[in-house]
Amino acid sequence: MPEYTPSRTDLEVNYSFSRNKAVGISGVWAETEDGDMTMFIPQFNYLAFRENNRDSQANIYLSLGLGGAEFKDNTDFVGMASIQADYETRRIYTLAHAQTIQSSGESELNHFRYRLGFAPYIAGYEGVHSWLIGQVDYSPEMEDEWSVTPMVRIFYDNYLFEAGVSLKGQPFLAFISHF
Repeated sequence: MPEYTPSRTDLEVNYSFSRNKAVGISGVWAETEDGDMTMFIPQFNYLAFRENNRDSQANIYLSLGLGGAEFKDNTDFVGMASIQADYETRRIYTLAHAQTIQSSGESELNHFRYRLGFAPYIAGYEGVHSWLIGQVDYSPEMEDEWSVTPMVRIFYDNYLFEAGVSLKGQPFLAFISHF
């Protein structure tokens, strides 16, 4: 699951070993106000809640990780925790996500995201689905703390692609593949 912006790039690979548990590793490269950070964090992901209805789905995901970071030519241990909640129908989509990465040294990275979107059409089960989404990001340690990004989300079968440009002209790209 790569996600790219000019000031932060995330790469996450996970393996699900049950319907609600997965292990993975995240790589995070970020340009903060205090300097560049590079982190590698093995993590455990847990689907804490899922409700599937005929016309909607709701989820709550929790993640914990412990890894290492390089910041200002120092190497530190880092801990990561995140929570994500989402809800969607065939017409509307919303997501809230909070993540904190804390180090044993002087670095930290916090990120909060909210999304709201709608589907301009309803596709059949095996069709191409699309969403128009507004995304708001807040990262207090980044040079640009706030970002508002209109984007399009397209998914088909096991593939999801997201692309947009923030109101400040910064590109956003994400891709997810399940196999």
